[in-house]
Parts: sequence; structure tokens; C-alpha cells
Amino acid sequence: MEVRISRDVLLNGVHKVQGIVEPKGAMPILSHLHLSADKDSICIRATDLEIGTLGYYLANVSSPGAVTLNARKIFDIIRELPDEEIYLKKEENNWITLKCGKSKFRLPGLPPEDFPPLPEYSDKPLLEFDCKILKEMIRKTFFSVSPDETRQALNGLLLEVEGDNASLVGTDGHRLAVISRPVKSNASKGEVLSFLLPKKALSELLKLMEDESATFGFSSQDNHLAFICGKQVIVSRKIDGKFPNYRQVIPSDNQLKAKSERNSLTHALKRVALLADEKSKMVRFEIQKDSLTLVSDNTDQGAAHEEMPIEYAGEEVSIGLNAKYVLDILNVIESDSVTLNLKDQNHSCLFTVTDDDQYKSIVMPMRL
Repeated sequence: MEVRISRDVLLNGVHKVQGIVEPKGAMPILSHLHLSADKDSICIRATDLEIGTLGYYLANVSSPGAVTLNARKIFDIIRELPDEEIYLKKEENNWITLKCGKSKFRLPGLPPEDFPPLPEYSDKPLLEFDCKILKEMIRKTFFSVSPDETRQALNGLLLEVEGDNASLVGTDGHRLAVISRPVKSNASKGEVLSFLLPKKALSELLKLMEDESATFGFSSQDNHLAFICGKQVIVSRKIDGKFPNYRQVIPSDNQLKAKSERNSLTHALKRVALLADEKSKMVRFEIQKDSLTLVSDNTDQGAAHEEMPIEYAGEEVSIGLNAKYVLDILNVIESDSVTLNLKDQNHSCLFTVTDDDQYKSIVMPMRL
């Protein structure tokens, strides 16, 4: 194998697989990337056996072939190289020579035939998303995915599709976020589709979203899902398990509506949360006519108290909420204002925005 390729193009390709390779796994080859050259392009592949990725990049190929390289090491080297053409050549016993400018490196590789193949995936898209819309959907729900590895069904987002409408839902049992947006569906009419998308696949997918005008195809075959965008593919194993019935959690009778300026609430809550209990992160929201008071006083750290104006005309109500959960919601909303929809201190708080009724977030209350 002998290849010449632009330094920036190779750096981009090698950077995209860094989150997938396993630096210290039981199988040394999983810490490597697989680079194959053919005709006028190279293909860079990586996998951790749960999720795999491949991308094609333009290159000047003198002789085709394949090598495996330690993904982290090659990334660190290319990052430090000058912006000149890189020359790669495979030597005997899977050694690789890399030259760029006045620099020359000899790197050991592993036999490329030992590299695990990518699972078979369908390149016929079942759904087609605008990149900008898919990115927004993931960003506004991803924070609510459960970090608890034992609760497998909550370790990702639920993708539900009915007609030309796609919903993405995340929950960890203490909070929930749901967003619905238009999608181009190639499924048969009347069919309702439902998939659990793993957390790691979603964070890798976000790295591919450089061009907001691109289209992402989504396909499903046997036990694997694939996202395809041009010359880039991410394939992932489906999550087993049953996602909870999220619709019954969304409150429909929270009649008390407190509307606040988003930016002011974010900064006030950040200040008061500094003295919240480190484990529970609870801040008390005391709401009365046209005023919200944030209180944190059940801690050895001291006490904090801040009052701010809001739009509210209902009865007085107090509720204890995890400040971090509320800030996660406020950080992804673009709207200038946010509405807290409440019932009482024992029922969940629903966060909505005026200009988007297709996005809802819920935070469960804490005992006051």
C-alpha cells in the first residue's frame, strides 16, 4: 500500500474515530483503526464491537492495500505535523512508514485481516433527517439519558416515528425530555416505528454533523441500526429492553403557569445552586403573584436566597427541584422565556416554551 493524502483530510478522518476505539481493551486490535486504500480514496474504519464507523476520504493511491494503526498514536502524530502532504507506505511485517515535510516515522501495525468486520447494515434509508433538525433533537434530549449502565433501556434515546413525524425521548427516571420534528419516512403507510438509540452512537453522530445542510439517512437491519451521511457511516447494535411509557408521565392538568425570562432564571439559579446540598442539588422554587424566590437553605454550606420578577397570577406554590436538571433544560432552550407548568409540590414540573409546543421537559419534585 502506498498513499499520498492531505494532512487536514487525514487528520479529520482519524479524529472522527477517536471516540470509538478502545484504548485499553482485552483485544489490542480494537485500539487500532483500519485504513484501506483503493482507486482514489482511503477508507478509515474503527469499532468497539458494539458500534462501528467508516468514512471515505480523497487520496492519491499509488498502490492499494490495507494497514491497521494505533488510533491514538497516529492522531497525536498527524496533529503535530505541518500542513503538507502526508506519504504512507506499508513495509514488511505490517510496519508503516509515514513522511511529511522533513519528518519521518516508522510505526508498527497489526495484521489488517484480523480487524473485526463492520456489521452488515442496510444502505436503503428508512428515514431521512435534515442534519440541522436531527442535531437539535439530540441536543435537546441527550442530557436526560440515564448514566446508570444497569438500566439498559434508559441508556439511550427512544426514536418513535409515525407518518412524517419523529419523536426523540430521553429519561433517567427523575426527568424526561421529548421533542417532535418532521422527518421523511420511507416506511409503509400507517406503520409506527420504534427504536432505542445507544448513547455512544448518538455522541459519535454529533461529531459528523459539520454541514447543517446535509441529510442523514437512518436504516435498520436485523439487530443493527445505521446512520449514513454521504461518505460517512455509523453502525450500532440496537439496545435491548423496553422503554417506559413516557406519555403517561407527561402531565396534562398542570394549571399553574409561571413564565420567566430564561437568561435571568439561569443566572439566578446558578448563583443559588452554589450553596445547594452537593448530593441532592435541591433548590426550592417559591412562586407567588409576579414573583419567584429561589431558596437553598437546608445545608451546612450556608444559605442563598434570590427573588426575581415573573409572570404569574395563580395561588402561592412551592416546589423542590434539582437545580442541575433545571439548568440542563434552560441551557438547550433558545427561546427568551420559559414557562413552568405546576400543579403542587408533589407533582412533576413541566417546562415549556411559547414558540415550540413540540418540545417538553419534565423534572420530578423533591421532598421539601
